[in-house]
Amino acid sequence: MIIAYIYIDPIIDKIPSDFLWGCEINKVYQDISDRKQLKKLMKDCHVNSANYLLIRSLSEFGDTLSEINQIMAKIEDLNIEIVAIEEDYNTNKFKIIKDSKTKEKLIILWEEIRKKIYHRKLLKSHSHNRLNTLPPPGKAPFGYLKGKDSYIINRATSPIIRDFFDRFLLYSSVSDSVRYLERKYNKKIALSTAIHWLKNPIYRGDLSYKNQEIITDTHTAIISREEAAQIDRILKSHSLVKSRSASANYALAGLVRCRICQSPFRITKVTNKRYPEKYLYLIPSECQGDASCKSFKYHLFLDNVINQICKDFSLLIKQINVPSPNLTKHKIEKTILEKEAILSKIQQLRIEDILDEETTYLRSYTLNLEIATLKQQMTQLPPDNLNIIASTLSNPQFWYDLSPSECRFYLREFIKKIDVMPIDNNINNYDITLNFVFSNYDKTIETKSNKFKN
Repeated sequence: MIIAYIYIDPIIDKIPSDFLWGCEINKVYQDISDRKQLKKLMKDCHVNSANYLLIRSLSEFGDTLSEINQIMAKIEDLNIEIVAIEEDYNTNKFKIIKDSKTKEKLIILWEEIRKKIYHRKLLKSHSHNRLNTLPPPGKAPFGYLKGKDSYIINRATSPIIRDFFDRFLLYSSVSDSVRYLERKYNKKIALSTAIHWLKNPIYRGDLSYKNQEIITDTHTAIISREEAAQIDRILKSHSLVKSRSASANYALAGLVRCRICQSPFRITKVTNKRYPEKYLYLIPSECQGDASCKSFKYHLFLDNVINQICKDFSLLIKQINVPSPNLTKHKIEKTILEKEAILSKIQQLRIEDILDEETTYLRSYTLNLEIATLKQQMTQLPPDNLNIIASTLSNPQFWYDLSPSECRFYLREFIKKIDVMPIDNNINNYDITLNFVFSNYDKTIETKSNKFKN
């Protein structure tokens, strides 16, 4: 007869698969939190002994080495062979220590079990911190101090990071924001650190743990939810182009491609000694076609792009079947309220001693995770005034009043790429095609080609 034993700590373990043993099992004893089933297993084996006892790891027999050793001795005294899958252990291998090699293997095995016990205790400690929504171990992020139960604002450094976010929201450039901090505050940070700050949930008032789980509204935020959503949109638009183009000062940087050979276009300044003005050109950087791609005058090309947006954008918004953001938002808000109501009921059940402390913390933590996910979905919803925005973007003067960085932000917000292709092999006449991206709807819309003469 073959039996199996599983111990699960609900705070750190997941329920294992029924097929993990690889053979047919007569009976499985499973404990959650305590080891009552282990005692029942030993009691049953005194009446009807088994031939084999399968276990994932010997560390599941107890919380200390001495406790594990005592349980193993009692089971093996009943002539039951213990087989541990993770440690490659079975009783017959180590029943009699014949040589130094076997002894050395046993020492290594016990050291491995000791490390597992320590690791599980550490995981459990961290899990208790999460269940109590306490900050993770380690130094507080720049701009915060560690309080008794949560992060608190550091009045000395928080203005610096607030200024960093304001600068990024204004110019949408990571490198510019890094240089700005160094220039104004003599605070030097790497680009990778700046990107980490922009993505870090801590500055949004949320706790982020190593397992990627996020609990919302645990401490005072440095940036608002609206600002965080805008930062996410900017970073997403940056990810669509090469890193060198992401923070460039030119609106068309990283967007223009040849439709035939897929060569991207870079922006180059050209100066003439006779004239003080600087001329900007879009020049193909990786042309692989039979006929070389032609360069374009930057401002003339940009004018054509703006004209095409003004002509087509409002029509495209009417064509796509977009669900009402307000309706979706209302559904999410309703779900959040329902989960918050359950949270309050759980606390009441704990007060009435119907639920124990561990179950209360575990269920509350799960609900908080679900609420955090719903709130994240809500921040990613499209604006409810999309038709008004379309009307604004269809006004040419709106575009010409923007700074280059602001123009770049709006273009990347709505355009995935701009394709250019010669008409009938004529190097002077081209078609410009705009690929509009409405990421919230997972849909890319291509406009009709617009003739452009260079």
